[in-house]
Amino acid sequence: MPPEKTRGDSLREYLTGASSDGGVQTDPDASFGNYRSSTEAVSMAIVIADAIPGITVDYASGGNELGAGTLDAADAGTLRWKCYGGDYGPYVPITNGETKIVETDGSPGAFLRVTRTSADPLSGTATITLTKSINNVFAFDDVESAEAVAGDIEYRATIVKNENTHNVADFKRWIGELATSQVSDDGQLGASGAGTIVTTGTFVDWPDQGFCHIKNGAATREIVYYSERTLTTLTVPATGRELLGTTAGAGSATDTIHCVPGIAIAIDTDGVTSGGAAIQTIVNESTAPTSVSWNTGITEATGLSIGDVDAAEAVGIWYKRQIPADAVSTADAAIWIQDSFDAV
Repeated sequence: MPPEKTRGDSLREYLTGASSDGGVQTDPDASFGNYRSSTEAVSMAIVIADAIPGITVDYASGGNELGAGTLDAADAGTLRWKCYGGDYGPYVPITNGETKIVETDGSPGAFLRVTRTSADPLSGTATITLTKSINNVFAFDDVESAEAVAGDIEYRATIVKNENTHNVADFKRWIGELATSQVSDDGQLGASGAGTIVTTGTFVDWPDQGFCHIKNGAATREIVYYSERTLTTLTVPATGRELLGTTAGAGSATDTIHCVPGIAIAIDTDGVTSGGAAIQTIVNESTAPTSVSWNTGITEATGLSIGDVDAAEAVGIWYKRQIPADAVSTADAAIWIQDSFDAV
């Protein structure tokens, strides 16, 4: 235990854009719906030092922490894994030809999927360094200068399939926060136009430019783009107001402000369907999918509630990225998406 396609490996996510279910389509920038590709959607790049002979690392889940983890051949037929900052998870026996998942202790979402390719005894300890996967389907492509000047909205789609032989319950997805939230207790935006958001806290761990989800209690007040920051102040240009379907509104000293990626997510109009079904198709990255409800929730309770996904069923997920006009260039704009579900 645990075999592949169980626990955190139950729901696998794939590029779209194939002409038939499981067809060949390897370009994340061509994931415009239609059928599920055979290529998985990845969020982490894998660099291996001192590889364990006879073991290949097929996939690293997004629940792992970035940095150097350790894959250990505990004995001739057993592996264990700890991601950066974690502790070793359970011992996992693996025989030649098997694919298994190895988990970090207490973190079933922090796993590797590995395959044994030799009957020779396992030995050694590999350093597995996980880094950001740049320009993947979730992060979209680079923003060209003309797009940054004029503003740009783009779309992508994936298909998440339950590969387990058992049902997966209560699947939810939401937008992850990129830094520590603060309170706009020392200055707020006006009803419209450019302005600043000021806190008596600190924006020390916020990106130099990015997006801010302003919440009035549990409700969204507005999503804005800030073009620069100090330790206490976000500067919001006029073009950075009312993004991702929100409406401009004057802020309050009790608003909470959350650092987020500039994206929204939606369930395809077909919802959860039998495996092998296509989702709607868009003609290019600038064409919006029709009749979907965009969600910018940053908690499990306010994000997408997809529900139960039976064995072999699948669901299409759409992604929308908005770049406001006159956006400032940045080399690293992170995207974080979080999931929860129950699986055996």
